[in-house]
Amino acid sequence: MNSDRRTGTELGGYRLGESLGRGGTSVVYRAEHVRLGRPAALKLLSAGVGEADFRERFLRESQLAAALDHPSIVPVYDAGEADDGLLYIAMACIDGSDLKALLASEGKLPIRRALRIVGQIASALDAAHARGLVHRDVKPANILVAEGDRAYLSDFGVAKELASNGTTRTGSFVGTIDYCAPEQIEGRAVDGRTDVYALACVLYECLTDAAPFGRPSEVAVLNAHLHAPPPKLRRSVPELPPALESVIEKALSKSPLDRYQTCGELVAAARAAAAERRVDRSRLAVSLTLLVLATGVGAAAALGVRALVADNKAPRAVTTPRPGASQTEARATLDQLLLQSEDGRTLNDAAFALIKAHAYERALPFARKAVQTAPKGSLTRGYATFNLGYTLLELGRCKESLAPLQLALQIEAKPLHKYIRPEITRARSCVRGGASAQAP
Repeated sequence: MNSDRRTGTELGGYRLGESLGRGGTSVVYRAEHVRLGRPAALKLLSAGVGEADFRERFLRESQLAAALDHPSIVPVYDAGEADDGLLYIAMACIDGSDLKALLASEGKLPIRRALRIVGQIASALDAAHARGLVHRDVKPANILVAEGDRAYLSDFGVAKELASNGTTRTGSFVGTIDYCAPEQIEGRAVDGRTDVYALACVLYECLTDAAPFGRPSEVAVLNAHLHAPPPKLRRSVPELPPALESVIEKALSKSPLDRYQTCGELVAAARAAAAERRVDRSRLAVSLTLLVLATGVGAAAALGVRALVADNKAPRAVTTPRPGASQTEARATLDQLLLQSEDGRTLNDAAFALIKAHAYERALPFARKAVQTAPKGSLTRGYATFNLGYTLLELGRCKESLAPLQLALQIEAKPLHKYIRPEITRARSCVRGGASAQAP
């Protein structure tokens, strides 16, 4: 097809504008409905790709996709066949980029952001499955990400042939090799669990910036999907929660019977795993030491803890108070030591321990640095932001506490909002002078 000749022409009631992108067998144009003036994205593809019944299946599944009404599915306006045999499908035009481009520009995503995007797509897929439609080609290039990480699933009913860009057809297999389930490759029947597998591949790539079964050749990739065990997630990203490992492994099971039965189950399990707080021995020692010091017991002994600063560094001696030093001096020395850490989790643990002991003055610098060092989009960043706001509020710095508390409400999970909103109300009341900043 010649995209230059088609620009400015009409097809299926749409006037074609600039080309938005192209693949081996298709091209997408910015378009406008001639009569309604409604903007759209119009995809053209050759009716000759695939098996003999491709045209009928494409039109049938396009009709099913058009009947789907879901906030995370790109609305399908129309589909049909042009006079020259080209098939077309008209969809809403989404301003943004696809997930493939996002990962190429930003690399791996923080777990919270990855789950926010994948969670929307999971909901869209389950809605499609409920209507009897299996996508069969879930991949980053078919996930559009708009402002505010609003995610949309596109390309229902669009099949592609074997090509060097990673898209393949073998018998009745329709899909993209980096994300295809074993039953697709073998030409067996597919159902919603096929999309569960593909979505798990997408989630893995979001977290690691690499497809799970990447190999030097297409044949090797297909063989890995069929026979290789799921890759260890934390070999690529050690800081991810250990419980997430088993979630990915289950979702990438070779047999559909062993996978999560819906995409929603996969995302729910991933969110539960992400919410588990990983506590390693050094961070646990930090928290316990602070608790001991905060309660005024064994300050001098606790300062024997060494080398708890900086991630993955060799142990080194630290300065301890002189014999007979006061408890205040001992605490100050330990605080200085721990504040050298650049690990947001360690710092947030320290802040939380001191908050629990009502040592708010000491907690404040730990909370501030935890917010600065915790990765954006991480669970720790959300916890630390709330802890900073809460600490400021308890110190009577009501106006200053509002910004972090309000930010925590935006970035924390909805189940935690019931704990954050009362503190915002208390801070606002304190600013107006209608209540004390101190908790009852």
